[in-house]
Amino acid sequence: MRRIGVVAVLAGLFVAGLSATTIRADPATTSETTTEVMTTTASTDTTTTTTTATTTTETSATTTTTPATTGATTTTTSTTTAAATTALTTTTGPTTTATVAKKATKSAAPPISGPCPFVGGIAVLSPGRPARILGPAAQTRRVQKLGGGGVAYPAGGSIATASSVTVTTSRCAGSALVRSVSLFGGAVTAETVELVVRGDELAKASHISGLSVGGVRAGGAPGRRVPIGGWGYATAFPSFGAARAALSVSILRSHGGLPAGSIVVVGFAGLPTPRRVVTPAAAARAKRTARATARRRHRRHLAELGAPLSVTPPLGLRRYVFPVVGESDYIDTYGAFRGDVPGNWHHGDDIFAPIGAPVVAVANGTLNRVGWQRLGGWRLWVRDRLGNEFYYAHLSGYSPLALRSRLVRAGEVIGFIGNTGDAFTTSPHLHFEVHPRGLLYLQYNGAVDPTSYLNDWQRLRGVAAPVPAHPDFPAGAVRAEASYVWRELLAARGLTRHAPRPSERPTIALPGFGVQLDAPPLGLPTPSLSAATAGGGSMPVPLVASLLAAMGAASAGLLLVRRRRAASSDDGADEPTIADALQRLALVGRLLRERA
Repeated sequence: MRRIGVVAVLAGLFVAGLSATTIRADPATTSETTTEVMTTTASTDTTTTTTTATTTTETSATTTTTPATTGATTTTTSTTTAAATTALTTTTGPTTTATVAKKATKSAAPPISGPCPFVGGIAVLSPGRPARILGPAAQTRRVQKLGGGGVAYPAGGSIATASSVTVTTSRCAGSALVRSVSLFGGAVTAETVELVVRGDELAKASHISGLSVGGVRAGGAPGRRVPIGGWGYATAFPSFGAARAALSVSILRSHGGLPAGSIVVVGFAGLPTPRRVVTPAAAARAKRTARATARRRHRRHLAELGAPLSVTPPLGLRRYVFPVVGESDYIDTYGAFRGDVPGNWHHGDDIFAPIGAPVVAVANGTLNRVGWQRLGGWRLWVRDRLGNEFYYAHLSGYSPLALRSRLVRAGEVIGFIGNTGDAFTTSPHLHFEVHPRGLLYLQYNGAVDPTSYLNDWQRLRGVAAPVPAHPDFPAGAVRAEASYVWRELLAARGLTRHAPRPSERPTIALPGFGVQLDAPPLGLPTPSLSAATAGGGSMPVPLVASLLAAMGAASAGLLLVRRRRAASSDDGADEPTIADALQRLALVGRLLRERA
């Protein structure tokens, strides 16, 4: 009997316990939360203690406890909050029941593999600047709920404000709820904006309520653009490719401190990339820049190519003067082979005349680079008032005007015919080049064929030539060369009685070839000015020199081994050389004389 009584008592206590305690939880959250219940009975005060631990999801649980010794019932409800909370309640009675409810979060599930959207409340995007996110934002891999507070940007809220921003994420799905939205000082407002996404798809639960643009109620039709004051437009559920948004404001012209092309999005999953707004003026500028770049590349290609040019553009002035006074002779040798200049071609024409013949400016303008250069000898440049440039080389001396003034007028004497520089072994002549302004970007290779210009320019039969002058003679081996040609000039102009004897002719090395010559080529006599020429009359034409130049141009490639030198000059580019065919014929003549 005793055994049956004990069993009956135990069974009664078990049934009473089952009926006295029940637990209810939200089915959606029972997998994340466990509840422990402990009931004790005592004959003193009744104390109920509830402890709530912080969890990552909002969960509620209700625990009902019926004390075994009394008929009273105590109910304790615990709810998770953002921070841990402890509530202590003390009552007095004959029976004490202590219930401790503990809420523990199970270990989080592993993150979802693959892409999951990034969800946020408000973002301000500008071209070329980092994105500014207002309020919470998070990946949707984990279960979490963030935010709840209001936002404003900037501090005064002139661009965006919201009373609350809440972001909820769960296993590659998420939502962003933004309340009381105001953009650009009330230009765009909405009561609530909610974006709901599952993976990369927009859910039907997404919505906008109370949307107003410019103080006028606007519908929420997806993709419809509503203009805002001429500076932008608002769009409900715009299309941004892979990105998603519930509401956006795109800026077409700078406004509110944001540049054109900026975007403000409310409720977003992924961020769109703002694009620069191309205005008609900006498009025109870009087109002009592209054309200028293409022209520069073409010019650079031509400069590197360095081939003779086939164009002879108009120079712009009505009156130009032939550069040599009196009788002279020239033929078109532009583009002929030259082994010691860049490109190996002749950049001008050689105008043959007796030593000492006056050389004049072809136009009104300025003089520059007056002095000695290794290849050109005594040389200078004339620049007309339109920017066209003309190169003179191999002079025997200058006029005082060329040495003391930069300004010159057409027809004024600036120098005298000679054969300095690498022309020392040839008949006296002027190497003359034309560099039109529009081709100066090609530097030295911008020279064009001067023949057609020379054929049309006015010739001067006589001028009152001044007494020749020269700057300091160059240093080194060429000093003797410059001195010798200078003495020839003085004799030709009748300023000294005797020209230097052939035996006094210095031995020189041809620039670029390293060949030494100590006698005039082929024993040609040096022409001299007659009394009539000195006064401005006519002078004989050195026809032999012209024929030799033509012969040399035809046989230049067969006379010497072609040898190219590196460019070097004090003008920033290689300057012209004489007709080196004459030099090569001179070598042939010397060899013939030695064999004889």
